[in-house]
Amino acid sequence: MRLSRRSMLKGSALAGSAIAVPAFGNSLGNAPLVVFDSRIPESLAFAATTGGEARLDLAQGLEKTWRALDFPQSVTGLTRWSDWTALRGHLEEQGLRLEEEMRVASPLSGRTHLFRWTMTAR
Repeated sequence: MRLSRRSMLKGSALAGSAIAVPAFGNSLGNAPLVVFDSRIPESLAFAATTGGEARLDLAQGLEKTWRALDFPQSVTGLTRWSDWTALRGHLEEQGLRLEEEMRVASPLSGRTHLFRWTMTAR
């Protein structure tokens, strides 16, 4: 896969548009915990442009992520479907509920299964 300046700009624009969705902005209140995968360009761009101070990189291992998820009030992420489903179950056990979920285009990585999601405490 060749990465050109044009494709980088297109990917950044798509990642930015996923963040700018008003439904997500209105629902967050405090800065959420941000979950991303630095191996995926769109997910890395999402983490760089999201206001959350606490960040969890799935590339560092899911076990480390499990330990870091200690009853957060709000969590948002741009991850693969498989990571999202595993995280969702764990977060539901901690009392968080799904607030928003949508599939996101990912032209840079060529993935068709990236999801932008937000979970908040009841």
